[in-house]
Amino acid sequence: MSKHQMSRRSALKLFGAATATLAMGGIVPITACSSHKGEKLSKKRLVFFFTGTGNSLYVAKSLVADGGTALSIPQLLKEKDLNFEADEIGLVYPKYREIPEIVKEFLTRAQFKCDYFFGVITYGRHLRNDAQTLVDAMQEKKVKVAYVNGVKMADNRLQRFDMAQELKENDPAKIDAAIAAIVKDVDARKQYVLEREEGGPHHAGGHPGGGDVRHHFVKASEMFEIIDACIGCSICEYVCPRGCYSIENDHAVCDGMCEQCLACAQACPQLAIAPTEGDANPKARYRNPNVSLRELERANSQKPL
Repeated sequence: MSKHQMSRRSALKLFGAATATLAMGGIVPITACSSHKGEKLSKKRLVFFFTGTGNSLYVAKSLVADGGTALSIPQLLKEKDLNFEADEIGLVYPKYREIPEIVKEFLTRAQFKCDYFFGVITYGRHLRNDAQTLVDAMQEKKVKVAYVNGVKMADNRLQRFDMAQELKENDPAKIDAAIAAIVKDVDARKQYVLEREEGGPHHAGGHPGGGDVRHHFVKASEMFEIIDACIGCSICEYVCPRGCYSIENDHAVCDGMCEQCLACAQACPQLAIAPTEGDANPKARYRNPNVSLRELERANSQKPL
């Protein structure tokens, strides 16, 4: 090979980097993913969110579309001052078996003062006692939760669900209608907490059918396998909210405790990151179609962009 020729791996890496660069540019900068430090925050509505594949970010953006500020929880956790005051404060996050660890960490450290506190939970199959779990968590902080509702969206658990099928079953019009109804409720400061849902695969005191590993920390190196298709494009480094990834010798390496949001596997352009517990469709991945890769990176990155 001459010095002017490029190996296939180098070409793929260059292509991946270019794809990431395009994803980072060409969009209007939004406050939804930025830290609050140095910003003039909305005194009307603050919405805090955590997202892995963009579903909760899409809901958060919708809630502040007509005024307000949406802020990324992984970015806020880098700061010391987590005292917030506004007329309305909201929390948007995906359903795990419990409240996601990163959200619980935020709630432990943050202090809130508002007239109206609300929560929105994005989920793929069922909500059980999730709304009441949030109410109980906020009660410990002496914050009254006025409203909790959910939005059914694609379930991103690669271990159990085929992302190609999830996309087929996703009805954008129905999702947007559900979000619009929630926005209308919150605008009117409606008092409502979603009641416990009965039936489905969850059983009291047990795990969902087929197992559910998404309710506690695990080692990232045990959670994922990185195959030879990896080209070291660094996208996994930027979408991981726990900073578990680094690039060594043009290949991704994962270490540290994993949030199990699956952002890394879902965003990998080479399909090179796979859950060790199985992959329902290794050739299919998901990101909310209304959210760009750049937005996910700005929401979760633990290193400078």
